[in-house]
Amino acid sequence: MRIYIIGMPGTGKTHFGRIMSKSLHLQFFDMDEQIEKREGALVRQVILDKGEAYFREVEHEVLLKLSYHNNCVISCGGGAPMFYNNIDIMKTTGIVVWVNTDLHLIAKRIAQNVTRRPLFMGLNEEEILKKLHEIFALRKKNYAKADLVAEINVSHNNSLTSVIQKVIKISQRRKK
Repeated sequence: MRIYIIGMPGTGKTHFGRIMSKSLHLQFFDMDEQIEKREGALVRQVILDKGEAYFREVEHEVLLKLSYHNNCVISCGGGAPMFYNNIDIMKTTGIVVWVNTDLHLIAKRIAQNVTRRPLFMGLNEEEILKKLHEIFALRKKNYAKADLVAEINVSHNNSLTSVIQKVIKISQRRKK
């Protein structure tokens, strides 16, 4: 079993993925952490120093490498499904879960810790929300290719249990 977690920046993909991996007794990988290990620098520093095109290339290579791991949950960067044929690789090699969170909630989260996300540096909460709407409009079509959607707005628990049950059903169907 291989599960990819996709969604907007700040949506809680890593948190959701860690909980899911523990619940299913699977290994957990965070693509951004894998990129940081490989590059020896934080994602924001890689983007600032080498540019987004370089970052997306490395992200694609990391995804390819992770796609060979079995029995794992992989938390993907928010833009990962948008570049190269990443969403197709995810769909072909595993189950894709779109963690969809209200953009107002994401804007609040990002505003509380803006230094971690280079896309939103120097923006207030209102500006962050506007930028999130722009990004979402571009990404929604690819996110919608996911096998299932986890609507996360306040509490992860109900949605997580439901998503885990659906992931298990999809996995069982694919084995047949």
